[in-house]
Amino acid sequence: MTFLYKISLLAFSVLLFGCSDTTSTEEPQDTTETTVEAEQDVPVSEQRQTVLVADTNEVSRKLAARPSEIRLTQPQLPVATALEGATYAVLRRGQTVTSLLSKYGFKAREVYLLAEALDGILNIDKLQAGSTIAIERTPAQRRLSFAGEYAERVDATLQDGQWRVQKQRVPTRIEVAEHAVVIDHSLYGNAAAAEIPGDVINAALLALSHFIDFQREVYTGNRFEVVFERTLVSQDQALFSHMQTPLQATYLRFQNSESDYRLFRFDGAFYLEDGRLAESFLLKTPLNGARLSSYYGQRKHPILGYTRMHKGIDFGAPLGTPIMAAGNGVIKRADWYGDYGNAVIIQHADGYETLYAHMHGFADGITVGVEVEQGDIIGFLGNTGLSQARHLHYEVYKNGTSINPLNLKKLSSVRLSGTRLNEFNAYISSVETRTERLAQLESGARQIYAEQITSGAQ
Repeated sequence: MTFLYKISLLAFSVLLFGCSDTTSTEEPQDTTETTVEAEQDVPVSEQRQTVLVADTNEVSRKLAARPSEIRLTQPQLPVATALEGATYAVLRRGQTVTSLLSKYGFKAREVYLLAEALDGILNIDKLQAGSTIAIERTPAQRRLSFAGEYAERVDATLQDGQWRVQKQRVPTRIEVAEHAVVIDHSLYGNAAAAEIPGDVINAALLALSHFIDFQREVYTGNRFEVVFERTLVSQDQALFSHMQTPLQATYLRFQNSESDYRLFRFDGAFYLEDGRLAESFLLKTPLNGARLSSYYGQRKHPILGYTRMHKGIDFGAPLGTPIMAAGNGVIKRADWYGDYGNAVIIQHADGYETLYAHMHGFADGITVGVEVEQGDIIGFLGNTGLSQARHLHYEVYKNGTSINPLNLKKLSSVRLSGTRLNEFNAYISSVETRTERLAQLESGARQIYAEQITSGAQ
């Protein structure tokens, strides 16, 4: 699972009571042309399952072998020339690609062979309503162009009875937006009112949650600043008009009466000004937009009626809210777990384990032995097991002993050094004028400007 699909998170809160818990301890595609000769003329199961627990030694070996950073290298695509004189066809709801292209003279057999030629590159049977197809005709050939990923164009040319397919990258430009918000209700609500995109807000909440408890440490008058980039194609805009433009936060700042956090995106991650990776070892809150409904410690159990130790904390949120892995680790358990209902246990480094209980169900691929990264979706909030209302029960263990998740202070030990630290410091200096300007903006104010044009999607 990748961090880039770390969810559209729901920003709602629900007042809940109760929790009962027992003690616990696409392979890269070939970019060369493909030729095909043409002929002429999401309910989740809540059933109890067999208990599967990963071997502890095997899990430890997997964690020890896990690389600290994974870099993906994608093949460089040729730069596309702009479409000129094309006719644009829009796929309507309930319409098939075959029926759409038939209006432009393409036979059903030709469309069938087109699908074969695009196999492994683009599935035209799964194009969404609103998708646009560019159609170009000359006396010698006909060409169809599709949007692959954003800023990636897939051209299919029919000539002499053959389909030839090629992927190309479309030039892009970067639009930079700066926003400042003074909180008078909630960070999410005020940021949304300032027209900051939801994906940017959620990314900011995730990054800042390593340092801030959004349930207890956000007050009226706190200040939030963000700089984010929007990637826009600089040609063939009609082809990509149905797609969401990529967004990426590059600078975050949160100020309250006690702290002033400034996070800079560098080399694909956020870092503090001193070069430390801006991540905690484990997230304090493994879901977003939730309300802390029950704390760690002794309490009267709402169902059993007597006082006992509550070894975790509870979060209330709508049924089905995505639950994230609190940190990098290996799935030790993912099944029905008695009073916990559907539950996941993740083993992390240094003797830490996290438990997520009462889940509605598990995310695809979450099984024993699977490696996950911090922020990956592992399941969905529910009301299974000995539970009075829908919520997430979250526990953290250190060497088999439960600890209060809200008291976690262990930060990542990763720190830039040497040449990379020098490059980072140079980068901070290069954006200092921007951050100083942003600090002067009034609440709700924003500035948007173009920064650069790139040769293609990065």
